[in-house]
Parts: sequence; C-alpha cells; structure tokens
Amino acid sequence: MKNRMYIHEKGSLPVGWIFVAGFLAGTLFPNLIWKLEWRQKTVASLYLLSAISDKNLEKGAYFMRVLRMRGSAYFIGAFCGVSVFGVPLALMGALYMGFQTGVLMTVSILQFGLQGGVIGIGAMFPQYLLYFPGFFRMFRLVFQQSSEIWRNRGLLLPQVSRYVTAVLLCGLCILGGILLETWCNPPVMEVLMKSLKIF
Repeated sequence: MKNRMYIHEKGSLPVGWIFVAGFLAGTLFPNLIWKLEWRQKTVASLYLLSAISDKNLEKGAYFMRVLRMRGSAYFIGAFCGVSVFGVPLALMGALYMGFQTGVLMTVSILQFGLQGGVIGIGAMFPQYLLYFPGFFRMFRLVFQQSSEIWRNRGLLLPQVSRYVTAVLLCGLCILGGILLETWCNPPVMEVLMKSLKIF
C-alpha cells in the first residue's frame, strides 16, 4: 500500500523531479546574469529571436531542421539505453529539458513582462504536449535499461525486445510533436506576435 505513495516507480528515474530541478536552475540563471548589466535587453531579444526565427523558414526546410534536432536527441538516447551511457544521458536529458524551458520562460518575462510569458508559452505550444510525455517516458526507459547493464545483469532478448517496442512508441509521440512544431506552432506564434506587438 505504501508503494502507491511513490511519485515514480521504485528503481525508475524520477524524471519529473529532475525536470523541476532543471527548470528552477533555468529560472535562476537569467535572473543572476540580469543583475550583471550585460546589455540585458540585447541578450534577451537575441535569445527569443533565435528561438522563433527558424519558424520563418520554408516548411520543408524547417521540418528537416526540427527532425534533425529532435530526432538526433531521440536516436542518441535510444541507442545509449543499451549501454552504460544511458544512465547519465537520461539524467542530463531531463535536467537540460527543464533548464531550457525555465530559461525560455524567464527570459521572456524579464524582457517583455507578462506578454513575454505568453510568447514563451506560445513557443512551446502545441508540440510540447507530445514532447513532454514522449521524452519523459523515453528517459525512464533508457535509465531502466541502462541500469541493468550497470548492475552487470546483461541484456536479455525479451527485455531488449520490450525496450525497443516501448522506445518506438515514444518515437511516434515525439514525431507527432515534430509535426506539430513544424505546421501548427508557426501560425500560433504569428498570431501572438501580431496581437501582442512585441517585436
């Protein structure tokens, strides 16, 4: 009965907590450099512009760019799951995802106030509705599979088969996010930019 109180499965990666830790670090980091007067507005504007500028590319080119970026992270993670590198990669992946999200939201708000917060959310919508569950689940799978190698238990065919099947399902979820990021997110950002008139 007590086991049901755990926020994550025993022996699995607490992705949610690691993401939150990364997110908190991502919110603190911009606040720290904000006080150093490193031309804050220029830095923030360049960061936000780099986060949304690729959306102006031709759809085919933009899709390939997003596919290379998200797909490479997916395939590297999937292959690392059957090696000793899966454990640190899953930890760092969840931490970096939280850090990146925290930085984007904080820089947006510091630079443009509440309107910037809306832009930050818009930059992640709707693709992160699929990225979060897809990558979170994959990080757990990679961690669990790689942990077996760390414990010198080797790789059993039935276990690897289940791992591959589960990772492929995560890949389909992430691919859905890629399609949303390519074709649905740019119109969302266009509407927000025109209505809020930030840039």
